[in-house]
Amino acid sequence: MASPPTPKILLLGATGYIGGTVLHYLTQSAALARCLPISVLVRGADRADKLKSAYGDQISTVPLTTLDDLGLITRLASEHDIVVNAGTGFHPASAEALVHGLAKRKAATAGGNSGSGEGGSEVPQWIIHTSGCSNIADNPLAGDRHPEGFWLDDGDPLRTYELERDKEARGPYLQRTAELAVLEAGERLGVGATSLQSPAVFGPGRGLFSAAESVVPTMLRFVLDQGYGCRLGDGTAQMGFVHVDDLAALYVRVVEEVVGGGGRAVPSGRGGIVFASVGMVKLVDIARDCVGAVARKGIIQINETKEVIKEVDLDTVAPYFGGGDLGRHIAAVGWAGHWNTVGKVGEEKLGWKPAHRKEAWHDHGHFDRELNAVLEGKRPLSLDKITGQKK
Repeated sequence: MASPPTPKILLLGATGYIGGTVLHYLTQSAALARCLPISVLVRGADRADKLKSAYGDQISTVPLTTLDDLGLITRLASEHDIVVNAGTGFHPASAEALVHGLAKRKAATAGGNSGSGEGGSEVPQWIIHTSGCSNIADNPLAGDRHPEGFWLDDGDPLRTYELERDKEARGPYLQRTAELAVLEAGERLGVGATSLQSPAVFGPGRGLFSAAESVVPTMLRFVLDQGYGCRLGDGTAQMGFVHVDDLAALYVRVVEEVVGGGGRAVPSGRGGIVFASVGMVKLVDIARDCVGAVARKGIIQINETKEVIKEVDLDTVAPYFGGGDLGRHIAAVGWAGHWNTVGKVGEEKLGWKPAHRKEAWHDHGHFDRELNAVLEGKRPLSLDKITGQKK
């Protein structure tokens, strides 16, 4: 009996913090061994060479100059069954183009998942999109505050979708625009579409190029400059967190479920938002932990009489996010907003088993490691690298 056609996977973001870690774990998955080589979209021959040197015949590099080349992106997606968009979540046009490409793939494989089309496979066409919980955050500094006791649970994904639709109607935000475009296009075109909403991601990445988290280093830079931690707003701001290894494992579990289970357990379309959070932390606690790390290094002195957390305004904080309107918005919803999410789907429906919880986030080693990296110049903030937008 002939073996089924090999599912083809396309990965974006392999040179980034999340995407590089996702690639590492995709190539280690025994369940996905038959999907190798993974096509990896990459800018620059030098980066492609480094990836090939590390991964050999487990990957096939595909050159890309710009995400604005929508024709190329659509064509590349049309040659694959699964797209893992682990790069920027702030480029709506390219994200939607990937879905249109997968729809072409579906049409070309004649009748869905039978594999009867040339190069087709038995798995459904699917996109796993990267987004963030700032999509659902309130913005108290702008007069937009969640009601008391407000939480979102990914077990009720349509409620999250409706909230995002309402927020988007009142004021577009590129990351949310992209997420909605992917989910709605997937539902409309019959392509599986799942968005993994990341909270604050921490821990050393496994990629070859970027191993840097961003939330803690940003606060550390502030503490090093000012000599104290900051509070933006009333001090109730909070966000979720997840270790980058665990986040990458969730991407892999989704791909494995699509390949091995036809995606039946994977939420999709308007109901396809999954929260990757494993716990919550207040921003004032992040600030205190950063002050503690800087004090342990002997750079500042703290005592019972010294105020280690001070209230600041948005103008003071925004430059640490790269400035511009987008940077100011991310600063406002990131350091003054409430990312009140409860993630259940990953663990309860997809078999995700995150290994790093609250203790790992608050561990002194986490903050000391990031402080050393900041002092060594290894954590420069580049908003355009994170968002794909130079604004």
